[in-house]
Amino acid sequence: MLHENKQGMPLVSVIIPTYNYALYIGDAIESVLRQDYPKTQIEIIVYDDGSVDNTKSIVSNYKDSCNIRYYFQKNKGKAYATQQAITLCNGNYIFNLDADDYYLPDKISKTVAVFESDKNIVHVASAATLVNRIGAVISKEKISKAVLNKPINGTELLHYFLSENILFGGGSTYAARSSVLKKINIPAEIDMYIDEFLLYAVLLHGKSFFIENSLSIWRVHGNNFSVLQSSQQRNIARQERSIGSSAILLKYLNENNFSNYIVRVYAIKHANREMAFKESLGTKNISDILKYLIRIIKLKPSPKIVKRYNIFNRLMPLKLLNGLKYLKGYKKARMDNLPAISE
Repeated sequence: MLHENKQGMPLVSVIIPTYNYALYIGDAIESVLRQDYPKTQIEIIVYDDGSVDNTKSIVSNYKDSCNIRYYFQKNKGKAYATQQAITLCNGNYIFNLDADDYYLPDKISKTVAVFESDKNIVHVASAATLVNRIGAVISKEKISKAVLNKPINGTELLHYFLSENILFGGGSTYAARSSVLKKINIPAEIDMYIDEFLLYAVLLHGKSFFIENSLSIWRVHGNNFSVLQSSQQRNIARQERSIGSSAILLKYLNENNFSNYIVRVYAIKHANREMAFKESLGTKNISDILKYLIRIIKLKPSPKIVKRYNIFNRLMPLKLLNGLKYLKGYKKARMDNLPAISE
């Protein structure tokens, strides 16, 4: 059932899963309040995954200026927090907003217009603009024109993503049809791959649409989980969590109605992540290479997939691979230091 106001504008839900982002969450909320969409038709759900900073007090400052609800849980991970936030949504469409990111003013209105144009569209996204800590633009995502400004079958889109070894449309660019997203059970163990999981899971059920203009801002800073530089021990633990999350997503793909192609190529992606982890530890050996080779042969990758996923690199002994990396880095350094050629 649609939740609409007198002007026929559907209610939307913006979920903000957060953990110790009091420094940025005000900007995230403010960006929702600045939308050119009726404020009465936006609900904000902040789901706090056990923050020990002053996140709660920051959020409480907005309780009289918008429809915002705050929930707190003991630290159980972003995937669990996201699942709980989704169950609390009343909107027709659910927007994800990471607590350290923010929206441009027409994010919601343009996204809703796409959803309303075709009931078979279950996912709408756009490119993201990356900014630094003070808001200066670093870069913008470049999404292939082949997928822009048109409805695309979700399974076909996943085939394209996997064939090219790319992925767009998750994180703070992500919005989904509530009636579909609420039916999806998110494994708490999906952990570090929650954004990827949400994209795969919803695309199984309908069409996707990518808006050409950037509508979401991704803030890159020293505390981003994806760019966090930590001690060796913490970094190893993070990589182990990543491998475990990847395994859970592969299991989900196997147990649901995803095409054989999607499962096979994602299995290659997962095998690569495991090998890359061993390489980072310096423990990859001949036995690992042989086991990897057997797995890959069974998955029957095409020549394009072999190239896109650098399978030959994964088959190299560690000393040879490190030697090639050194030579590549040395060559680049030499090229960077060459004097300009004058005419």
